[in-house]
Amino acid sequence: MKALLMLLPLTLASCMAGPDAATRAATAPQADAAVTISSTTLSRQHWQLRDAVDGSNRRLDALLGLPDKPLQLDFSADRISVSNACNRISGSYRIVEGHLVTTQLLQTRMACADPTLTQRDTTITTVLQGGPTLILSSAGHTPLLTLADANGRTLTFAGVPAADAHPGDDGDTAPQQP
Repeated sequence: MKALLMLLPLTLASCMAGPDAATRAATAPQADAAVTISSTTLSRQHWQLRDAVDGSNRRLDALLGLPDKPLQLDFSADRISVSNACNRISGSYRIVEGHLVTTQLLQTRMACADPTLTQRDTTITTVLQGGPTLILSSAGHTPLLTLADANGRTLTFAGVPAADAHPGDDGDTAPQQP
């Protein structure tokens, strides 16, 4: 009888493990489908702001206020630059476990009368220096890059092919013939 009582907790534990195993199995394909983000992937596009919301899912109108000049991110092998804000912003970056990690960002010191441009400077600098999570997805044939920060802000950028990026180009160049 003691042996049966000792097996009871093990039996109950095995019954309880069933739903967790099913949950893990259901979420595993999402992890397998994740895209690895690299500097090569990022540098192939000019990333133009398409949408921006705060932690309460309210649209950040100041970031989107000039549709003819969207806030833009550009990446090279180790540098990030921001354009169409009040100032030119740039710095070094790395991708660490799916997060964008930047050095102290440098920027010009222009004064802007347009509050939209000034707000762009403040918000994008705060988000970039906060180590946002990077999420790469697509909408049809358009690649999307989402930066999600710890405060719940989510900035989604649409990729526009960079003039010097070529499909299938991993940064390697063939030797030139004389």
